[in-house]
Amino acid sequence: MIEIDISRAILEEYQRKLLDHLENDVVIVGAGPAGLTAGYYLSKAGLKTAIIERKLSTGGGIWGGAAGYNIVVTQDSEIPDEFEMTSKKQKDLYIYDAVEFATALAFKAKKAGTAVFNLMEVEDIILKTDRIEGVVVNSTAIAMGGLHVDPFCIASKVVLDTTGHPSEVVGMLTRRKPDLLPKGIQESFMDVNAGEAGVVNNAGEIFPGLYVAGMSVCAVYNLPRMGPIFGGMLKSGKKVAEMIVKKRKSFRK
Repeated sequence: MIEIDISRAILEEYQRKLLDHLENDVVIVGAGPAGLTAGYYLSKAGLKTAIIERKLSTGGGIWGGAAGYNIVVTQDSEIPDEFEMTSKKQKDLYIYDAVEFATALAFKAKKAGTAVFNLMEVEDIILKTDRIEGVVVNSTAIAMGGLHVDPFCIASKVVLDTTGHPSEVVGMLTRRKPDLLPKGIQESFMDVNAGEAGVVNNAGEIFPGLYVAGMSVCAVYNLPRMGPIFGGMLKSGKKVAEMIVKKRKSFRK
């Protein structure tokens, strides 16, 4: 019966993918611009990478552009060009259709080998011997329903927080280690140039096994936000990916 064949194909393939990624080199939490960019470069370098995204779609805040006007900009085109995005130049800005921008990032990350698990929510971290070693996950639907259903775990040598403004993974850590960020998690007022530079310069490891990229960097280091300009987020994702690749030899077996 074809209906059962369809169901079997979906269930078997999903279970295969999930079982294959219960252990990873890198787990990225958040499939926004920084997370997808990092996933692309990590997978290209041969690291086993999975992205966990609680929402139905990938792309984070890209889709809505500014106030629902689905156009985004960058200050240079190096990374978007690698992703084969179509751009227009206006003064010193490169202009993109937000839908193409978001889908190009997801397509290239997936083609490079990154596994994406949407509708899955990270509810806690695995911390052993003072190092992050994975995440605790559950179905987004279960979390939204407030149901008392136990989660399961996904292991990784590195966890990358690209959850954007809330910096949720870092928040899970600081709630139990408040001295890590005495100023708390909060962005400063909007300043595009300062925010763009800060999100790249400060991207990196914040705790053993835990890295931050994208808007999570602004929240963690109390840096300015910068609105619908995405070049810094792409660059921070690439920078962190390169940092992790350089440290791969130190990964625990």
